[in-house]
Amino acid sequence: MTSRRTGSGRDRRGASSWWRDVAYRRAEVHPPGLFLVWLLVLCSIVYGIVAFAVMRLRARRAVRADVPVISVGNLVIGGTGKTPLVVYLARRLVSDGHRVVVVSRGYGRVGRRPLIVSRGERALVGWRDSGDEPALIAMLARGAGVVVAARRADGVRTAVAKLGADVILLDDGMQHVQLGRDLDIVAVDARTPFGNGHLLPAGPLREHPLGIARAGLVVATRCDRAGASDVRRTIGALVPGLPVVETRMRLAELWDVSTGNAVRTSDVRGAAAFAVAGIADPDDFRETLVALGFEVLALHAFADHHEFTDEEIAALDTELDGLGADIVLATEKDAVRLRGWRPRVPLVAVGIDIEVTRGESLLRDALASATARGERHEA
Repeated sequence: MTSRRTGSGRDRRGASSWWRDVAYRRAEVHPPGLFLVWLLVLCSIVYGIVAFAVMRLRARRAVRADVPVISVGNLVIGGTGKTPLVVYLARRLVSDGHRVVVVSRGYGRVGRRPLIVSRGERALVGWRDSGDEPALIAMLARGAGVVVAARRADGVRTAVAKLGADVILLDDGMQHVQLGRDLDIVAVDARTPFGNGHLLPAGPLREHPLGIARAGLVVATRCDRAGASDVRRTIGALVPGLPVVETRMRLAELWDVSTGNAVRTSDVRGAAAFAVAGIADPDDFRETLVALGFEVLALHAFADHHEFTDEEIAALDTELDGLGADIVLATEKDAVRLRGWRPRVPLVAVGIDIEVTRGESLLRDALASATARGERHEA
């Protein structure tokens, strides 16, 4: 495939793009933006007080599941690699012989009642009914069931009663303190552990960094890009001795969205690509594509969990025609929502896996300790 002209692409996130630059210190802020930042800081103080009070109240009424619960979450909003980590842990627990069910809120889905998305073989409902991330987990974590529910406790009951779960993986559960858990795993991006250090809406933090004291294990993601020294120093200052597992993201597979067939990397490496991303950190997707050897002509970024309209798909076709790209590349989460798009060139999903590079024994011991409660219960 040949390379053609380059371009920066468009970003339809607007204000959210500016906010992310501020939240992760990617750009300097000048007046009048500085005034807005200080206003957001004041709002974040109020948010912090309210969030702390609400979590304390909910924690007092926490319920305990009949089986071990392992929560996977983060302290910041999006972009830490949480979903690949959930898939990795689900596969690992399945290979260890557990009947694993992932329970998720199902962000953006239609409905609130508990819904079985997968029994471990394939997705039983569309992504609009389940949410895009549960649909992706159902596709990638074969052998593990997936349940979505607005109230996670209801989802756990469904997982145990109808799917026979003996271990629950609670997706995005760090702040869901109403449900007791046997292990909290927190994903932290090694490049920017806590962003600018501010709570929402001035920064990316969902709660005060000291909330990480509830964790039993920290998984540092993208350590190949930044190392883990900053994470270890930051975490160690907050909670001395808290175990940190180092990981990196690696290419799992490329697959054609229209057919589902695998695409060989050697067949498309160096291709001129038009990238589409509706995720929390589209810049990270661009970096990944460049590292894989693609020439990214343009990246069209949308807000996280964006639902593409027919008009937007038509606009993407027009933009694609103007670029002359050889291939369209999307994240797997976006591919779930773009299955109906048939561009003139192949639309290929980029699958990413988690790989543990340091701390394997820490992860193994933490999982064994958490799942041991179920073994003792059966005995």
